[in-house]
Amino acid sequence: MVLVVLLILKYITELDNESDNLEVTRSVTVSETDRLWPEKTEPMTYGTCEDDVETGSCSSGEDLYDARICVICYDEQRNCFFVPCGHCATCYECALRIYDEENKVCPVCRRIIGKVRKLFAP
Repeated sequence: MVLVVLLILKYITELDNESDNLEVTRSVTVSETDRLWPEKTEPMTYGTCEDDVETGSCSSGEDLYDARICVICYDEQRNCFFVPCGHCATCYECALRIYDEENKVCPVCRRIIGKVRKLFAP
């Protein structure tokens, strides 16, 4: 009986040692993979900036504003889209001019325009 109890205790201690070794292995693995992922210490900004030593060029909100300007007149903001392609590339007035022409094609993909839908910003 004593022998059985001793064998059980020995088995339990071996299991404890294996679980301790497993946790040490996990912590080592985590610390090794932590070095692979870059830390995000810099906050996200509105716009992009390239590290160009010669020119020091950065694009800011102005470039993002340009991305929302009508590709036809460059005066108004894009406020409509074409059906069926879904491209939003022009202001509503330019879209209507394109739609009234004989050749009703999207200026982005050259697909035939079925309808022009106006977008309303909140």
